[in-house]
Amino acid sequence: MTKIRKADFYYGSLLSVFINDGIAPAIVEPGESRRIYSITIDQGEYGIYTKYASMPGKRKNKHIKIWSFSFSAEELERIKQYQDNGKNYLFAFICGAHDKMQNSEIAVLTLEQAKDCLDLDFKRESYRITVKAIKGEQGLRVYGTGRADQLNGKDNTLRIKRGALPILIKEELAVS
Repeated sequence: MTKIRKADFYYGSLLSVFINDGIAPAIVEPGESRRIYSITIDQGEYGIYTKYASMPGKRKNKHIKIWSFSFSAEELERIKQYQDNGKNYLFAFICGAHDKMQNSEIAVLTLEQAKDCLDLDFKRESYRITVKAIKGEQGLRVYGTGRADQLNGKDNTLRIKRGALPILIKEELAVS
């Protein structure tokens, strides 16, 4: 009998988004804490680095949800190697809502946005990207070890769209 792991449910949600939009991804590298998918659409080839968090961190303010995604030294070295070689790279963070799965989110960052949040050139012990959802806001806020959420008392987060990954890929390419 095949064992179904918790990760399969979260990555399955991302695959469902692709398939429902007529895109057939190929898994390039499986893993428990991250997976890398490759897709080819009319507009080009994409490498999609994915990670999941099964539930947001505990917060006093129930109108704010925060998911944190840690990166190992090995993962950072891989990300540093990503260059513009005809393939576009995106990062998909699956933000689970364990109690109500329908309230889960998928946050999508470009390679440049991910590098900005991580600050790969600065040596530190750990790296992370954090996704913040505020009830009533249309978009998501993203920050990390290389980008503070507040700077001089003002919001310093990246603002990204909510929505299905395939739609964001097509919008990203339409802007180029």
